[in-house]
Amino acid sequence: MFELPHGLARTKNLRESLRLDTQNVALDHNGEELEGIGRAKLFALNDLDAVNLFGATFAPELSSLKNAAPTVESSPIKTTEEFGPFPSQLLFHEDYAEVNRTIVGMLALKWLVAGDYDAFTGQQFPAAKLRRESFDQLRELFMSGLKTEDDVYALLVATVVNDLGKDPDMPEKAIQFLQDYPPNPNHDMVVYIAAKHGMLPLINESEGTASHQKLMQGLLFGSEVNIAQLAQAESAPSTLRHVKEIMAGQEHAFTLKFMELILDVAGADGHHDARCAKPMIEPVFQGYMVARQALMDIVQDKCSAREGYDQVLCHRARLLAKNGFTALSVHDPYERALLRLVTMGRTTTKDQASWFDQAFRSLSYRVRQALSQGLNVDGIDDGVAIIPYYMPALFSETLKTTSKSSADGKVTALASLMRFLARIFAGTKPVPGAKSEVIECSVAFAQHVIKSQDFKNNPNILDDLVIPEASRYVSAVKVGSNDSINGKKA
Repeated sequence: MFELPHGLARTKNLRESLRLDTQNVALDHNGEELEGIGRAKLFALNDLDAVNLFGATFAPELSSLKNAAPTVESSPIKTTEEFGPFPSQLLFHEDYAEVNRTIVGMLALKWLVAGDYDAFTGQQFPAAKLRRESFDQLRELFMSGLKTEDDVYALLVATVVNDLGKDPDMPEKAIQFLQDYPPNPNHDMVVYIAAKHGMLPLINESEGTASHQKLMQGLLFGSEVNIAQLAQAESAPSTLRHVKEIMAGQEHAFTLKFMELILDVAGADGHHDARCAKPMIEPVFQGYMVARQALMDIVQDKCSAREGYDQVLCHRARLLAKNGFTALSVHDPYERALLRLVTMGRTTTKDQASWFDQAFRSLSYRVRQALSQGLNVDGIDDGVAIIPYYMPALFSETLKTTSKSSADGKVTALASLMRFLARIFAGTKPVPGAKSEVIECSVAFAQHVIKSQDFKNNPNILDDLVIPEASRYVSAVKVGSNDSINGKKA
């Protein structure tokens, strides 16, 4: 249905839709006149026409995303007319989780620029719904960051390219280039390597333009610093050491990367509900804005990597204290460890935080000590820091699995997950002055257990799950050694 040729020809209609309409007055959903890129015809399209335009423009990339393995939180469910029609059904007549997530992220851009608050927040849970003033703040960030039609196009390209590394064929295609990197790279690294070696037509088409440099800079940044992991305290402070080196003097490239992340999060539930930006609720928005400020402070030498990281934890501590939970301090190792756990658990209420607190306290002294030590390694001259990739998703799935369980049942399940996490950390602890490295360990292999009825009946079965060595990835690529934005070795 969308077999259009590669190259600039396939982007013609989208490019035309990004041209400003200077003949007619464009109004947002409040009846106010739109300025700048808001006058582009794209943002006046209805959602169906926008989906078809995105599908035609990015047909090869979306076809690749059909093959993408679902993440922990994107397992397909039986779709219904109530939640659809889903973009992939419109484009390919079947359900494809990653296609839906990507397209809904693009629609979120349209809703934002058009000022369509109702569409953006439509089906969000009322108690945590994105506030109107927060939507306006987010919209202002986009409007100030998207100065030209090339900026908008570059953002859409970045959005669709973002998850191509999840295509199982991509690492195989890039295998000759992956040999210079540690084994088992994550999808962000795979995409960056593929782009660096000219394997992504969308990136190649922008070569020689200012957009190309910004796109490559964003891909490099994403391969080194996962903003979502920072916002959820999933990563370690060591992952922030190269922030200034990569992004200093690249403010607009950083802004485009952050906007790409916002769209990625906004579309993250698109395989379940394509009607709005369901995940971008108020607490999530605030968390990502704190992460953004932390990164900017590091770039501007206002704080260290550890201090920037702790801004995220302090924000969570303030949020929970405001909602009645005990105030926690980043200066106490046990409390800092608990802060990382509740942040990974995306907790926002006193009850949720209490479940995590009780689960943490219920652990044996040996396990609690091991977990606390693993969570307190910075990875900066203090030993090996382990990143439990997808751990926030496992916490989320655990709470879904036990949603109808008693408080004690939830605590028991969370305690089982914490024992599992202690095993992931494998005895690591802060050792001042020790040689450091970062090891990323994907915990996605545990999802089949956590989503099972057996786990709901007896969460302790997770204790018997063997951790495969293949799940570990040593993040050893250093900017300035064999990487640069133009794909040539320094």
